[in-house]
Amino acid sequence: MLLFGHRGARGEAPENTLPGFDHAIAAGAVAVELDVRLAADGQLVVVHDATVDRTTTAAGPVSAYSAAELAALDARAAFPDWPAAAGIPRLTAVLDRCAGRVRLAIELKTDTPPRLEAVCATLIALLRARGVTRRVTLTSFDPVALELAARLAPAIPRAYIGAFDTPAFLETALRLGCRQADVPLARGSAEAVRRAQAAGLRVVGWPGNTEADLEALLAWGVDGITSDYPTRALAALRARGISTADDWD
Repeated sequence: MLLFGHRGARGEAPENTLPGFDHAIAAGAVAVELDVRLAADGQLVVVHDATVDRTTTAAGPVSAYSAAELAALDARAAFPDWPAAAGIPRLTAVLDRCAGRVRLAIELKTDTPPRLEAVCATLIALLRARGVTRRVTLTSFDPVALELAARLAPAIPRAYIGAFDTPAFLETALRLGCRQADVPLARGSAEAVRRAQAAGLRVVGWPGNTEADLEALLAWGVDGITSDYPTRALAALRARGISTADDWD
């Protein structure tokens, strides 16, 4: 069972920040999930929302700020007493900090086709330059993003995130050549997990934030779990005798 810290450890530390990723790794996570978007200067930054309003003390679209300006923001809005400074980091900084230490799930956010093309091309070039493509999965809710990723780097694994409450989701994942399905607890099912696995896909369930969540996802037979609370989730899995090492090839 592979446990992914969601946006680092968004329930325990400032999300999608260097201190947040450090926290998840210190807690024992061997995999983390993060989101990438394009800054005004064409650099990739690690942030979930299209605006900085929720996670920082500033406001406005991510695309209106340069990467340097985003890094200088205070991204501790949910954790104002967090002792370490935390801005919106460049992807390069996150790769420098995390690649080689943990497996990465990098989510491509929905954007216009030209911007998505730039995101995919820049991201893949960075991953190749650092030689870390073997321990990365590119994920998205957006089929267009995954189609672009497949065209530019077919060998890098892809995961389709969706409801998986109708056959169309699995059909889409297979059409896109995905190796993984990310299935939500709210709308997925044990049957959806079984169908995806029977089709040759690895399945990651989310969110695994409570004991009840974890019990349900384990009963579904998922291969991995994404949690906002990796410290809690890792302890709960280990208490059940479940290995949380990264043994995925």
